[in-house]
Amino acid sequence: MSRCAPSGCHLSPSATLREVDLLSEVASRIRGGTAFACRISEPGPWRRSFPPKTGIGFHAVERGTAWLTTADKRPLRAAPGDVAFLPTGAGHTLSGEDVTVLSGCYHLADPQVHAAMRRLPPVSVVAGGLPRLAELSALLDDNLTDQPGAEATRAALVGLVVMQVLRHSEMTSAWPVPDPFISAAVRSIHDDPRAPWTVQLLSDRAGMSRTAFTRRFNKLVGKPPMTYVTEVRLSTAARVLRETNVPLATVARQSGYANEFSFATAFRREYGISPGRYRG
Repeated sequence: MSRCAPSGCHLSPSATLREVDLLSEVASRIRGGTAFACRISEPGPWRRSFPPKTGIGFHAVERGTAWLTTADKRPLRAAPGDVAFLPTGAGHTLSGEDVTVLSGCYHLADPQVHAAMRRLPPVSVVAGGLPRLAELSALLDDNLTDQPGAEATRAALVGLVVMQVLRHSEMTSAWPVPDPFISAAVRSIHDDPRAPWTVQLLSDRAGMSRTAFTRRFNKLVGKPPMTYVTEVRLSTAARVLRETNVPLATVARQSGYANEFSFATAFRREYGISPGRYRG
């Protein structure tokens, strides 16, 4: 038997990026998404497919043994108390026999998954012992129906489970950029996305030559420095658009763009929609 809500649940060293900062950024990002939750409890063998989604998902195993399979990875085993975690919404199949699973996901309004999440394994299993998981699961299970206030409570609880998984798993060691100099530059971008960043300024901040900095940044972050600057600026702008009524010209200025036109052009190129329409 399954209960889902809503329908469609398919789901210098001191300058290093700190876990708490990244958790705060992720928490801020998912506030703009939509939370879904399902409890799956089927007798006998069962199998379900979950298509790829722009978001963050998990399956908390309550009873039995579940197997998580993706197109290019070997099946992962999840026992009671374990949480299968999908930080970027990878498509997958969940199967088992006489298994009860509580599944949750955040479908993100921002189509760009946080860069830190993209550095995590697309699929992993967090071993049992997650603090307060049973309590959070019970509260989430109570809010799967459409009773008054359930939607807001459900969103908060899904977010809490995601934060618990991130905070208490070994995966968080993959978050920081493993280089104090590149990390200093990355942190500078996040601290002040509106600054007139150039590769030269960032390499100076890192204390490296421009060539060495660019090569090292590409290797560790996975993209050129100015591409990353643009992603951070537009992600910041998208959050401001969702959460405030600040005029577009002000959003452009706060995001590091000289004028509303250049901002709108960059935003449309990244998201496929104008800032005004994105705000709705």
